[in-house]
Amino acid sequence: MNVESLRSNQDKNKQSAEIRIAKAAITICFLFVASWTPYGVMSLIGAFGDRNLLTPGVTMIPACTCKLVACIDPYVYAISHPKYRIELQKRLPWLAINEKEPETASTNTATTAENNTTAA
Repeated sequence: MNVESLRSNQDKNKQSAEIRIAKAAITICFLFVASWTPYGVMSLIGAFGDRNLLTPGVTMIPACTCKLVACIDPYVYAISHPKYRIELQKRLPWLAINEKEPETASTNTATTAENNTTAA
């Protein structure tokens, strides 16, 4: 049995999980910057610019973008989870999600159980 090939496959799965986590973190950071930039611009206009530009309707836009991103963030975390994508693939096949089922350890435990019964 080639143990090194099994270990290298485990490292690939670990690296893939790290890449998915990094993608989710980058997406969350991008959404944070994109949502708070209008609020910062509005604050700078209020502090140093022409305050007549800030009508009640204009000042609501940054507040709504911040609240919208707060609602979107949980979906970003959920979509980055493989089990959630597998369930989406089962329930909504028209989304064309191609997520593979995770390999189970049942074959390893069955082999271990057989070895334990033969050794006893």
